[in-house]
Parts: sequence; structure tokens; C-alpha cells
Amino acid sequence: MDRTRNDLAREPSAPLRQPGRARKDAKEPRDTLGSGPDPSRMWTRPGFLIRRLHQIHYGLFFEECGAATITPLQFGMLTVLTEHPRGMDIGALAFQMGTDRSNTADVARRLARRGYVEQKTAKDDRRKLVSRITKEGRAFLKKMEPPMQRSQERLLRPLSSEQRVALMTAMRILVRAYNDKGRAKMTKL
Repeated sequence: MDRTRNDLAREPSAPLRQPGRARKDAKEPRDTLGSGPDPSRMWTRPGFLIRRLHQIHYGLFFEECGAATITPLQFGMLTVLTEHPRGMDIGALAFQMGTDRSNTADVARRLARRGYVEQKTAKDDRRKLVSRITKEGRAFLKKMEPPMQRSQERLLRPLSSEQRVALMTAMRILVRAYNDKGRAKMTKL
């Protein structure tokens, strides 16, 4: 589910964090895992580790980009739309992002409410809604690119250059091999 910080129920006294800064009341990180044995058999399951790494990715993204109240999925949609300046209908956008149409349409509406995306009915098919990034959306994306890149760098920081290449290669192989197994299949346009 795609939510911004404004959509989340928050305590009135909990201020937004500045990018790259930990909360003042945050506990110091503890190295509870260390280099010892894995804490559970769950750690032998790739699906568990992928899900956990996804959670960690979101955490790092929000630490770097959190003050902007944007999610990785919203950032991804803006990125895809910059690659398609004429815009894309919701179905094509969903395929590019690997998300279902309903969630894609919801994310596009949220970005449109913020002025980052404009949505118009397609001229050739009135059943289609075309989303196009706005000038404000491009400016926002440009401003947020450095903190987003920092979050990606932080995610991979513990790995050597060779391990980074191997991880990215392995993930691409798995996504391509099992693309048809996901709820939303990614395709080329």
C-alpha cells in the first residue's frame, strides 16, 4: 500500500525528521545480530530475507527523503514518467512499475493532487487516463534525486564493489526468471 507520511496516523508531538538525521528519541542501534549464527531458521529462506531487506530499504529511504513525504513507489512513478514525456496510460505505467492497475491509479492520483502529475483522458481512447509528469514534478524529482541516491548507497554500503555487482545481477536474473509469477507483470513498451 502506498502511503505518505501525511496519510499515516501520527502523534501530534512527533515531528517529521530531517533527511539523513535520526530521531532525537531514537535508541542507539544495537548490533544484536553480530556475526554469530543466524537467529532463526527464517534466515535460510530467501523470501524472508528479501522482505526484510525491502523493509530496511524503506527505512533508509524515509531517513533520507522523509521530510519530503514521498514513498519509494511514488518516486519510482515520477522516474518512469520522466522517461515517457508524452505520458502513459495507467495500464502501461503499471506494467513499467510492476504494480497492479488499482494501486498505480491511486499513486498517480496522489501525485496529481500534489501537482507533480497531470492526468487527462486519452484522445484516441476515452476509457484511458494518461498521466504525465509536470514541471513541478520534474523539479521535485531533481531536488530529491540526491537523498534518494544516498538511501540506495546506504543500502549497499556494507557490500564490496564485487558484491554489489553480484547482488544486482542476481536480482535481475530472479526478477526476469519469475516475472510472470508476480501479481503484476513487468513488460517492455
